[in-house]
Amino acid sequence: MRIFPTLGALTALATSTLAASRPLIGNYWPAYNAADQSVAQIPWKYSDLAYYFVAVTTKTGFQVPADQPTSDITAFVKQAKQAGSKPLFSIGGWTGSLYFSSLVDTPAKQTTFAKQIQQFMARYGFEGVDLDWEYPNGAGIGCNVINPQDSANLLAFLKVLRKTIGTSKLITAAVSTGGFLGPDGAPLPSFADFGAYFDYINLMAYDIGGSWSETTGPNAPLRKCKSDTSVQNSVALWTKRGFPASKILLGIPAYAISFTTKSSKLTSADVNGKWQSVAYQEWTGVVPKGGPGDSNAPSTDVCGTKSAAYSGQWQYKDLISQKLLSSDGSKGASGYTRYFDSCTATPFLFNPSKKNYIGYDDATSASIKARWAIQQGLAGVFVFDTQGFTTDVYEAIRTSMGKKAACRAGTTFDTSFLAA
Repeated sequence: MRIFPTLGALTALATSTLAASRPLIGNYWPAYNAADQSVAQIPWKYSDLAYYFVAVTTKTGFQVPADQPTSDITAFVKQAKQAGSKPLFSIGGWTGSLYFSSLVDTPAKQTTFAKQIQQFMARYGFEGVDLDWEYPNGAGIGCNVINPQDSANLLAFLKVLRKTIGTSKLITAAVSTGGFLGPDGAPLPSFADFGAYFDYINLMAYDIGGSWSETTGPNAPLRKCKSDTSVQNSVALWTKRGFPASKILLGIPAYAISFTTKSSKLTSADVNGKWQSVAYQEWTGVVPKGGPGDSNAPSTDVCGTKSAAYSGQWQYKDLISQKLLSSDGSKGASGYTRYFDSCTATPFLFNPSKKNYIGYDDATSASIKARWAIQQGLAGVFVFDTQGFTTDVYEAIRTSMGKKAACRAGTTFDTSFLAA
């Protein structure tokens, strides 16, 4: 009789030797914005896993863009290790995943790609790699190479990569709320095999609301309410398909999204007979200007698509620095009122004269999500990105993963779901 190893044994062999002693916080540092936040300004205290973001795919492998100097890479790794963080580098992202598919579509290419990753890690001292191929067998930005066998090829590549870099290094991935897709375009029936090779996945449970939405709404709702999906639904999709909850980091966005509403008054809507939500309002389709760096100057993306529109995004800290929020984030200012929506467990700002709606996460909502994540057996959370949050938000996240979720002064809402 042949004896086969159990999935648990396979997992022990295939993943790294890292054992987390406490819930983790991961942080993505956008190296392309080093002028706005230097390596020294990264919140290292709250970066158990620190992601250098981003190297982009090419037809033959990957490269660090020319505007990201190698001196920053060296400094990033050095300071991460000094702070006790695990430095990883990310490959891909929204604009950098064009050639992921073609880099892993044959065994020979998988071997070449894995060796390139191993050599880059060794050159700079990284302790892991983050595969930011967010949409295998999905278009993503619109011009990514796609193959119906992308998910199967990714799994085959992970086996090669683990063998190449060994078990002392981390393999993580940024993944979508929709999971890995099969040849038919639907989520695979099982993600269990991927769990044997990934140390962690970073679940991007944000960008659920945005300029594509029919109504206003949160960037990252805890519950679905009237959104397309939610934090809770996204985690359930992954765990019900066999991916270990203990290897999931829940994403928390440090940026806000904004809309121009049709009315200067908010209308309450009934949700499932349980909630009254004011988060979902009719809007004009016009995205207002976001934070200080937002621009509608003509631009062309990596696909060659031209646009001239605002993103409507704000860094959370800029809502405070630009005086849309009070210094402690508890109240709106400059004509804005802060609301907290109990159904989605997220705050938003509304200015009736400007008809400007801004949905975001803060210390209250982030701590609720972090606490919920730990109660579900998740490994922790990650933040995208390091530029957005103030220190008090990180403190609330860290505290909530060990204690009862904190609330901002003056905020009242139902937290009974935390015990569910």
